This record gives sequence, C-alpha cells and structure tokens, in this order.
Amino acid sequence: MKQLNKQHRVFINTSLDIGKEIDCPTETIHHIRNVLRVKTNEKIIIFNGDGKEFKGKLLKENNKKIIITDLLRAKKKSSKKIILAQCLSSNKHMDFAIQKSVELGIDIIIPIKSKRSHPGGYIKKISHWKKIIIHATEQSHGLFIPELSEPMSFHQTLTHRKFKSSHKIIFHQSGRKMIPDDSKADNIIFLIGPEGGFDDVEIEDATKENWNIISLGDRILRTETAAIVAQTLLRNV
Repeated sequence: MKQLNKQHRVFINTSLDIGKEIDCPTETIHHIRNVLRVKTNEKIIIFNGDGKEFKGKLLKENNKKIIITDLLRAKKKSSKKIILAQCLSSNKHMDFAIQKSVELGIDIIIPIKSKRSHPGGYIKKISHWKKIIIHATEQSHGLFIPELSEPMSFHQTLTHRKFKSSHKIIFHQSGRKMIPDDSKADNIIFLIGPEGGFDDVEIEDATKENWNIISLGDRILRTETAAIVAQTLLRNV
C-alpha cells in the first residue's frame, strides 16, 4: 500500500483567512523550505493559535508567499484552564517538561524560582522555551499556543491574587491522595518541584496559604515525569 505524503504543519503569527496570501518571515520560510523541504505548490497546514487551522500551498520559489485555500478545523477554547507552575530544573529536564506539557494541552506555563531550583540565566531561556512551545503545538496538532508567563518566585506564586479563585495544588510525597474534586475546577494551578524537590518550609508555607498538598504515589518521580503524570491525572480523575 502506498504511503500518503505527510502534510507539514506550521505556525504563522499573522491573521489567516481563505484566499489570503501571506508573506512569511525569513525564519519561517527557511524552516518550511530548507528543514521541512516543502516545494512550490505543495500543500501545507498552517495555524496561528486562534483555534483555526487552514490548508495552504507555497507559491513561486523566488518569494516567501503562502496562499490559504481551505479551512480545515475551527474550535472554541475550553473554559477549563490548567496552569503548570514548573520549578526551574536543568535545561534538558525543563525543555522536556515544557514540550510534553504542551502536547498534553496545557494552557499556561509559569517557570518558578524555588529554593532548590536549578541556577542559571533563565531570562535568556525564555525565547528558547517559546520555540519549544510552538514546535510542540505544531507536532501535536494543537490549535492554541500555550502562554508562557514571566518567571515567578515560589512565595510570589503561593500568594498571588490572580490565583485566588483557582484550585491550587502542590504535588509532594507527603500529601493526600488525589480525589475527583481535584480535577473538576474550571481553573487549576499546580506546582511541580525542581530536581531536589521542595523543602519542608516551602510545604509548610503552602499549607498556610491553603494549597492542597497531593501525592502522586509512593514513588519519587523525576520533575519532568511528575509534570506529565500530574496533568494526565488532572484531566482524567
């Protein structure tokens, strides 16, 4: 049986509509032509993160244009919002946690500075993480680009007023078992510790601020594994 040609999927940060011709940025057209090796008149799937997905095709070799030909999908954003507050870990583990969280459908990612967070110039990594988010959305056929918030401190996160009405969870081995009510809230924020975990004072402070301390089982999970398991449970409990 002959295998069908794969149609590549690309994020383009501009308004999209049927019949529109798009001038792609240099970096985007380089990715399309030289990395994905899409040829002139070859079909391509494009989206801009607003919930719609279109089919288009590349025009002449000597320019950067894509013409949009069809609407493939349109979806409204869910009212349920899940926020990952991921304590800064080593580059490899942070990248993996972000990538897999996007594939699972996370809405917002907040890098967190805790006592045992991985040291380093995280400000320089923000553009790198944004690229991971876009590529993971492309690959997983997501229609919305998750928001990457500015890094926050652990204690700032505990007390921030914008999370006041959220169902607030810290995953830690000392906590209780997860129950169905933990996944029913319309707005959930959950904190995942760094490679060294949270210290006792951080857990005590979270308890004082009425965060739910919940266990992911009797095993100590890697930080990137905990992020994946937590999201899976929050969507399926």
